[in-house]
Amino acid sequence: ETDEDFTQTVELIKDYKLSQVHISQFYPRPGTPAAKMKKVQSKIVKQRSRELTCVFEAFAPYTGMEDKVERIWITEIATDGVHLVGHTKGYIQVLVSGPESMLGTSAMARITSVGRWSVFGEVIETLSSANVVTQSQEEKKPPCSSDSITCGTCDCSAETCGEEKSGEVVCNTSENISKQDQTRNYKTEEVKSKNEVEKKQEVVTQWGSIDKALVCGVFISSLTILVLFISIASKILLRL
Repeated sequence: ETDEDFTQTVELIKDYKLSQVHISQFYPRPGTPAAKMKKVQSKIVKQRSRELTCVFEAFAPYTGMEDKVERIWITEIATDGVHLVGHTKGYIQVLVSGPESMLGTSAMARITSVGRWSVFGEVIETLSSANVVTQSQEEKKPPCSSDSITCGTCDCSAETCGEEKSGEVVCNTSENISKQDQTRNYKTEEVKSKNEVEKKQEVVTQWGSIDKALVCGVFISSLTILVLFISIASKILLRL
């Protein structure tokens, strides 16, 4: 990297005010084109590293985040052993207080103060994705009815089943459970038989396609051999 290249690097970091910059020295790895390049003097390398470090450490990238509410994902315990480490969607490090049971969870946090490398916050709500999934998977039972098929899955209770309540017919679960089981078994067997038939049809279709491909291949091969034979025979006749 020339002096001009380094100046452009510094200006780029100043323009974007990057919160994190990884500085690594050039290393000519053997067997690569870079191994043939001339190294910059160690004195210049150290001077550039110090200058670049001073530039990006002077930034205050998290200023203005106070009192903002951010969603964070808590993944580990901080090095101080007191706070938990969470990250925003933009990977900003947020330190919060809480039990270790919060590890692996998501939460809403209010930013209370900011630092150079991270911000501090307080958890105002813990988001449990497991509860949301469970609620979405729950199915509502249909209202009570006298249908023998839906009986047993309706919203009847054991005490009211078989009675009339507020003019509505309530199904008799005890008499219709066996019918329901028989219906389900019949439907299950019917679905299995249909699946077996479809699988057999797929196998027949696949074998039919393979047979057609083989026939076409044999025909093309025979035609090629015939053309070659005619060509050779014509050459022999011309020589005679």
